[in-house]
Amino acid sequence: MLLDAFRLDGKTVIVTGAGKGIGKCIAESFAEMGANVVCVARTLADIEITAIAVRAHGVQALAVVCDVTKEEALAQLVAETISTFGGIDILINNAGAPGRGWGSIDKVDMSRFEHTMRINLSSAYALTHLCLPHLRQSPQASIVNISSALSWMVDKNFSAYAAAKAGMNQMTRIMSYELAPSIRVNAVAPGAVATPSLAFISNDPKLKADAERWIPLRRLGDPIDIALGALYLASPASSFTTGKILEIDGGMQALPGSAIQAHLDNP
Repeated sequence: MLLDAFRLDGKTVIVTGAGKGIGKCIAESFAEMGANVVCVARTLADIEITAIAVRAHGVQALAVVCDVTKEEALAQLVAETISTFGGIDILINNAGAPGRGWGSIDKVDMSRFEHTMRINLSSAYALTHLCLPHLRQSPQASIVNISSALSWMVDKNFSAYAAAKAGMNQMTRIMSYELAPSIRVNAVAPGAVATPSLAFISNDPKLKADAERWIPLRRLGDPIDIALGALYLASPASSFTTGKILEIDGGMQALPGSAIQAHLDNP
């Protein structure tokens, strides 16, 4: 059966940023395909909700509070995962946000820039490094990094975040070459997705219309759109795919509308 190629029965997956939005949807989707999920985020209440949803699919879940910018916290995350499940098969580096690095170049100093790099890029590298000995023990190891359309788009106030995501894309390619053939490494680059962080767009008809007019498919993405792409890249269905950046953006060709930028400038 073709569906069997997407099954993850008995696999252990770590999903960072699993408390809300795309990460939560990835965790639930992987659980539906049979994976045991380590749900990681900074807020315990959020990941406990995700863990409950994961267990509803008849698999195991572990909720781990973790600040991904702290290497010692990442090391503890890996230790708890191994203690509970005995191994790691899939790593989803999803945690990310513009953070303190959002703003004009005049306002974003080195400290704010580096904070955004730690959230979006350094954390993914550090956690991958820590997981490698365990991933190498898996017969079907896979890493999926969640990048962004801003890795190639040009927009104001996103210098730090865009630099981090562009770096993630190239890191993905180089890791895929270095870790082959035992570990596959790919990335998903979402466009505008209706997550809590973009609620100000999806809940405002005018802003929503302004955003959608730049998207050929004429809608914002749904977290499940991204989760399905991550599932493909993490599962045996993509066993001959590595080093690729899968753009899931509705065919986005240009920048957000000026009304959206105006809101960001004057929230």
